[in-house]
Amino acid sequence: MTAEPDQAAEVRTAAERVKRALRPVLALLAVAFVVWAFRDLVTRWDSHAVNIAWSLVALSLVPLVLGGMLLAAAWKYLVERMAGTKVGLAPSMALHAESQLARYIPGKVGIPVVRMTGARGIGVPAKVAGSSVLIELMSFVSVGGVVGFALLAALGRSTVSATLGRWAPVVVTVLGVVVLLLVVVDRSRCPERLRRAFGIEGRGPLVPRRLPALHAVYWLTWAGHGYLVTAAAGAGASGAGAVSGVFILAPIVGFLALAAPAGAGVREAVLSVGLVPVVGAAPALSVLLISRGATLVADVVVWLLLRPWRARP
Repeated sequence: MTAEPDQAAEVRTAAERVKRALRPVLALLAVAFVVWAFRDLVTRWDSHAVNIAWSLVALSLVPLVLGGMLLAAAWKYLVERMAGTKVGLAPSMALHAESQLARYIPGKVGIPVVRMTGARGIGVPAKVAGSSVLIELMSFVSVGGVVGFALLAALGRSTVSATLGRWAPVVVTVLGVVVLLLVVVDRSRCPERLRRAFGIEGRGPLVPRRLPALHAVYWLTWAGHGYLVTAAAGAGASGAGAVSGVFILAPIVGFLALAAPAGAGVREAVLSVGLVPVVGAAPALSVLLISRGATLVADVVVWLLLRPWRARP
């Protein structure tokens, strides 16, 4: 009678062991990449080359705030499909916005903890709110990869963007198949051990069909932010468009870097590789700092806008 729970516990234990083993290796690689990228920026710094259009920087906050709202609404759609019950739009969005601030905790553990803690307030089981993080992440990353590489293939003109763009057909095809499987394959077909380990229950597609479309629009808001903030540093329309896809891929890589809170450092290093050929080293460093600050400001703005509707159990 206890064999299946024991098997689920073994799966979770094995996953934790793999995670603990990989974390120092990934952290070391991330640190090495960040040091390499920023060392190149510092050696090529020229303060006279920096001229920021602050009106465009302010405008770049708009797509980030709209994207934060959209991502929260997409999570509401996901969690009510998983729970099989309607949830309040504003309270669920407020909980999501609060969990987004928690991603600045190293290891990304804050996101599921906040959602599970507030699950009762929106009328869903804590287990559903916790497992929703995994389902959301699969669609979030896969769709982001498709949109980011598609933009690089369509608009990439710089050396780095063009190089990454050559891989776009392969990456878009592979990730497109992943997204298709997520919205077509019934969750009941997932291995029993996997379903028990991550609390995946019920029937229906693992990812609701509307979720990837919502995530695609969300990532386009990041491309819009990237376009505006790059243009603010002096890039022309073609140059700003060329690196807009990098502004999608960089936060994905940063998010997957478990050791870095909110991908700090890793995201900026990836962005620098795409920005330097377009705007130069000094403006690129300015864009990195401005974009990081704009992201934090947008997260706080979304949280403040939704906080009055925060549910209390």
